[in-house]
Amino acid sequence: MHPLAALLAGAAAALGPAAALSVTESSRAATARSRLSEAFRSPSKKLTLHPELVLPEPSDPTALLLRASEVTKLSATLRTKAKANAVFVEGTIDALIPMGNEQEGARGNFPGPVPIVYSLVDEESLISSLEQLPGVDGVEGVMVPFFGGKEVDSADGFVEEAKNNPSLANDCGAIWEAGLQPIPEIVLAPDAEWPEEDVVRLVDAVKDACGGLDPVSIVFTNGEAAESEDASEEEEAADEEPSTPNIAIPASVSKRLAFIGSIRTTAGGGRMNTATSSLSSCNFNGAFLRADCVPGYRLNPDLNVVGGFWSAAIGDLKSLKSKSFSFRSKVKLEKDVPMEWYNYQKDVMESGSLGGPGGGGGDLNPDNGDYQGF
Repeated sequence: MHPLAALLAGAAAALGPAAALSVTESSRAATARSRLSEAFRSPSKKLTLHPELVLPEPSDPTALLLRASEVTKLSATLRTKAKANAVFVEGTIDALIPMGNEQEGARGNFPGPVPIVYSLVDEESLISSLEQLPGVDGVEGVMVPFFGGKEVDSADGFVEEAKNNPSLANDCGAIWEAGLQPIPEIVLAPDAEWPEEDVVRLVDAVKDACGGLDPVSIVFTNGEAAESEDASEEEEAADEEPSTPNIAIPASVSKRLAFIGSIRTTAGGGRMNTATSSLSSCNFNGAFLRADCVPGYRLNPDLNVVGGFWSAAIGDLKSLKSKSFSFRSKVKLEKDVPMEWYNYQKDVMESGSLGGPGGGGGDLNPDNGDYQGF
């Protein structure tokens, strides 16, 4: 057992059940909380955006040597071009180190470093990860899949699962003692309903499960609906719809911590924009853009392609062009309305921004990576 976890477990055994409520943060963990809070919350109340990266583990020795430079380049792209607010990373610690070095090297510069959250695959790997993560620059938190990713359908259901997993408080305490922030990921049953009072109870239960201290953030993920072999074409088409958590964040708990909603969808057709709009309407602070959004990311984990995709996607999701349209039109139409409107229409059509004469889709070829919107 990791020394930190062993210490917490021994204290809990010696002092009884109340010991689980005595978890405190180290000074380094307090710094990590501050950095993540700033990244997860926007002063303007806009949705913050956090892409997920799955760093490959190549078997070829040459590819392994080149990985460090590719990860460093990807890190710089996410910081300077994509302008992500934070990044969630899954992979080995060795693969993560170049990214941490690049981000930490940007401290004091503009754009500054993007906080890194390490995505834990399973609880068994926590102890070995904590032996290395404190020495990796740029890492501020660890996302912990509560209950191994098992779906929760109610606040009572969460409490029961927490009773069956008493080690969660020790795990979170070990992460805090290591100078990092634990970020629980709660998978919600897709058909469950969450009235406001149940959401408040759930947030309180998460605090208790963490050892009596609010985490800096909670990630809510929508569970996967069961597939049927006799699914109709309509049901198959519905599978392409964005997967976002079906839960609204009450104002009474929104100031306690940041709430991040997980988005799984296939890029294109405005689905990512629809998903982020849905999270904003449910009072989420940020969107966790899963790697599933990147077309073919599992078959072709080219980090240059991944960086280019997130630069374009996040830029589009943050764009305010459509919101400024009416204002800009008024400015152009102040003098000679008929002539200015004619010139405006002519410029737009000649620019090709409306597509070809055959329709808005133009000559899109999805097989070659063409997508209409995000």
